[in-house]
Amino acid sequence: MQTASHICKNCNQTFTGKYCNHCGEKLFSEKDKSVWHFFEEGLHFITHFEGTFFNTIKKIFAQPGQLSVDYCNGKRKTYFKPLSLFLLLVVLYLLFPVFEGLNMRLYYHTHHILYGKYAMQKAKALMIETGWTDQQIVAAFHQKSEKVSKFLLLILLPLTALFFWALTYRKRKYFFDQMVFSAEINCMYLLWGFLLLPILLFLAHKIAYLTTHSDFNVEDWLLGMITYLVLCIYTGIGAKRFYKLNRWQSIGFALLFYIAHIIIVQYIYKFILFFIVIHQIH
Repeated sequence: MQTASHICKNCNQTFTGKYCNHCGEKLFSEKDKSVWHFFEEGLHFITHFEGTFFNTIKKIFAQPGQLSVDYCNGKRKTYFKPLSLFLLLVVLYLLFPVFEGLNMRLYYHTHHILYGKYAMQKAKALMIETGWTDQQIVAAFHQKSEKVSKFLLLILLPLTALFFWALTYRKRKYFFDQMVFSAEINCMYLLWGFLLLPILLFLAHKIAYLTTHSDFNVEDWLLGMITYLVLCIYTGIGAKRFYKLNRWQSIGFALLFYIAHIIIVQYIYKFILFFIVIHQIH
């Protein structure tokens, strides 16, 4: 019996079966117009999303580096794509900004140890150009920076991957692999530093207020140390698994990562953020 052929609605190629072997488009049928199928597709998306998302989060916390190992070796069906996960976390950070985090106000840019003088000159030049007061410039900068800072987090991925590539050049891994591991590490950075840690501090504040009627305050430098301590431990364990390093190599990797990530975030990222935002204010 000869199998019927169809013309794909998407790419106009001839194919047999239920799916186009050229672009993957599904053969459309009257069943696809039923109300039940409409809800069935929604249910499938929710259950598939929930399963892969929580499986990925569980893998990240339970076995640092294993997500990258599996994904780079072709085991991908049960995982959320690393880049998609990173983008989702950025959106969550955008919607629920508990910490100002990487969204520094203008004062911190103009007093930055590296480019503070440049930032001060640009801010003064903008005040002269616009005729605005200092308070107006500060408010405008904060409003622009609040959104740009979140989406600019994407540059952390290639910059961190470039550092990993340089540090593990002899491992001969594809840059794609380095990007996957970079995505996992930076997902942990967002999960821990900007989602979980703020929740823990919020709970600590509530408990302190209920028990002692006083505020629970933590200095910014201490928060930074806690964030990077956990991140470096995670990175060392993950690198040991992903790059097959020994204990001392993984410790050295974590320490060098700490220095590199500080440079990437505190200097490169923040300078680019300032440069973009200050040129968007008119």
